[in-house]
Amino acid sequence: MSTQRSYKTLDAGTAVNFIPLQVDEGRLEARGESAVLVLEKEAQGPTISGVELVQAQTFINERRVLVVSYNSTEPPGTLGYTVVVRPGYSVGDHYHHRREERILVLHGRAQFRLLDERPDSQTFGVLNVFTIDYPGSCVRVPTGVAHAILADGAVTVLQVLASTDYDPGDDVHLTLSTLKLERSAQDSAA
Repeated sequence: MSTQRSYKTLDAGTAVNFIPLQVDEGRLEARGESAVLVLEKEAQGPTISGVELVQAQTFINERRVLVVSYNSTEPPGTLGYTVVVRPGYSVGDHYHHRREERILVLHGRAQFRLLDERPDSQTFGVLNVFTIDYPGSCVRVPTGVAHAILADGAVTVLQVLASTDYDPGDDVHLTLSTLKLERSAQDSAA
């Protein structure tokens, strides 16, 4: 008779529980017919209200990376899917009226561009740009926060856990991925 063992006892490897991160904070600036993302200062973590960055349970050894996408202590939401983003391409460029997402980086390097589009938020108009390349890093994106994720240099694999089923009427398109990033003169002088 076999005994069922928890994934934690099956060749667990080294637990990863840190995410060194630098976030560039800024704003979207209109320039005639176009727009740019102006980066104004640096922070040690996300500065948009409600955006969280956590490390999912992740175990790494020489043969594999095991990322626990959800378990009994965290609600998975109602929809989960995996997205493979080819190098140099992006996904997102939208925000949702009703849907919250948790986006896990499973493999590769992902640049996140987040813009708070919630008029009643204390961080309305705040932009955060950061890059994650740690397996199991999880970004919570609240409703009303525009997001674009760019595959930075290699294939990037994402796991998305959403609070509601897909509804095209819930998506509001907002292009962030193709906009130029530039440092403000104030930030460059510092």
